[in-house]
Amino acid sequence: MPMQPLIKSNVNQPRIRRTHSGCRPCRKRGKRCDEARPSCQACKRLSLDCNYGIDYTFRNLDGALFQRQPAGQTTSTRSSPISKRSTAKRVLDPKIKIGMLNHLSRLETPSVPLTVSTYHEIEVRYLNHFQTHVRHLLPAASLEFINRSLQSPALRFAVLCISASNLSMLNSGVQNRILPNDSRKSVHSPLVNGLHHSFAQKYHDLAFWNCRAAEADEIKNEAPALLVAHVLLAYYHHASTDHLQFRIAVRDAVRFVLQSRTNIVDSADGVDSLQMWYRLCTSHRPAKPPALLLEGEGASSFVPNLLPDVTEHLYLNCILGMSVNDLIHDILIKTLEIRTKLMVFRCVAAIRQVSETSRDIGPLAHEMMNKMLGRECGPDEYVEARDSFVRGSNLLGLLDVQKERLKVWRSRLSPGQLQTQYGSISSIQSQGSPEDSHLLTSQRIQNHRDVMNALYCLLCEMTFEEAKQAFTSHHTSTVVGIDPSNPIANMAYSAYHIADSLNLAVSNTSDVYTMSLAEVLLQLVFLWRSDELFHYILDILWPRLEAHGRGYEHSHYPTHLVKRIITQAAVYWEQGRVVNFALPAVAEDTSKLKLLDIDHPVDLVVCGYNTDGMYFIEKGPLP
Repeated sequence: MPMQPLIKSNVNQPRIRRTHSGCRPCRKRGKRCDEARPSCQACKRLSLDCNYGIDYTFRNLDGALFQRQPAGQTTSTRSSPISKRSTAKRVLDPKIKIGMLNHLSRLETPSVPLTVSTYHEIEVRYLNHFQTHVRHLLPAASLEFINRSLQSPALRFAVLCISASNLSMLNSGVQNRILPNDSRKSVHSPLVNGLHHSFAQKYHDLAFWNCRAAEADEIKNEAPALLVAHVLLAYYHHASTDHLQFRIAVRDAVRFVLQSRTNIVDSADGVDSLQMWYRLCTSHRPAKPPALLLEGEGASSFVPNLLPDVTEHLYLNCILGMSVNDLIHDILIKTLEIRTKLMVFRCVAAIRQVSETSRDIGPLAHEMMNKMLGRECGPDEYVEARDSFVRGSNLLGLLDVQKERLKVWRSRLSPGQLQTQYGSISSIQSQGSPEDSHLLTSQRIQNHRDVMNALYCLLCEMTFEEAKQAFTSHHTSTVVGIDPSNPIANMAYSAYHIADSLNLAVSNTSDVYTMSLAEVLLQLVFLWRSDELFHYILDILWPRLEAHGRGYEHSHYPTHLVKRIITQAAVYWEQGRVVNFALPAVAEDTSKLKLLDIDHPVDLVVCGYNTDGMYFIEKGPLP
């Protein structure tokens, strides 16, 4: 008689689940883990040392070992430019491109996405890069909090995602367009490393799934870690995918805070995570259409304003808890947002011959800018544009608020941070070559962040002075023409004086998640123009920037796009026309891969005025 198989009851045995957050021994062996603490069942049975998380005592690995490529695949480095043709197939592989609808539908599936790799060494290398490089670049990031929270699966995968995303830009080739007789139109731009880019997408899917699948108990115990995971995923979209996905990620982060605010506030790490979230929301504001509601006017249909009520307790805690670096960035972004609205409303009012204080100015501006940008929107945005009540001189009042905040920021600086010397027009004119550019600087500010903060401060001061002159001198008389005694001119030369003290070898990778030097230079050109300053930016400073970074120094806009916009503004200036605001006509779902491509066609929408005071808004191809 055949022997019957023994049947054992599993009623009293703990259920073992296959997850991506088990202990290290189980994950290393590729086995299931019941995740019991302090020791899981498998480790007890095998007498293994059961521990969770990652040991951060890493080996030093060189770039060649990290970037193992498939046989026959060309490996490129930052130091040597390579042909675009040799890497285009690898970078523009259709498998890399994920449509937004397909992407969201795939993440809706109830099953856990497949794990990225069974090789634990790959994750260790990405985590090593995060610890040594990326985490120091994240705005408002508490390094200790992130280290403590990496046991959260969502945060761990988000960290791996942002690290792979960062390496996809650093460990890549370079495409360039070099015109020997016209250096101003010569540009460089990175070709994204397809291997790291694909890993970043897969880690994003895992992190996103863990955020979506989090249960009530997990949200209660790990709310700050889940919020930081949302923030890191948004920065990933900001750097590697497209603006539409970035905007959706910001919206998801806002929604998570509003739904889980009690759990976040009650946590010991809640303050740190909220500061990272607040900084993310501020970083998103420059992309908002200028006719829509400003912060404090109410909820916006474009993306949720931080909170509908600016007097809300959570909002005030974020404001009061900002560091010096976060405060000046917040002042700058809000100042530029107000200035953009002021410039666009002024141009539209002059063209349509309506008052800047008219209630129709909002819808008119929204209609004209949408038509120029080729942007479609629903009727709710036009209703919002009509409901906006901050117009005309009221915008000056909002700038006064930011001016008072700037005084508060200065009061928090140390004496060494306040030592900023001003340049002069004669020092700019004396520059003949990049080698002589050190003559501009009699005192160098050693800390990169202090230099950038000084530039942010000058941008704000120039904006305050520009608005004051615009409302007291009939629009244009003190701006058109070169008047070295103008306070804006003095501040502009001071800004370039300070920019000259930057270590460009550091700058090209330090501002990926904030406003970069290239974008600061673009805003300075909008605020003040002269032949000498265009010469200094495009012929002296920019070649040095490209020599160190070859197009890697970028944040919201790729560096090559910024240079092309500044070059176009210089062409307008030579024609006797002033550009005080410009915006690329790029669809929200245009991928970063396309924006980094120097051959991808881009149109530019330009707002400004002629020397006779006639305003214009026009659109044309960006050379």
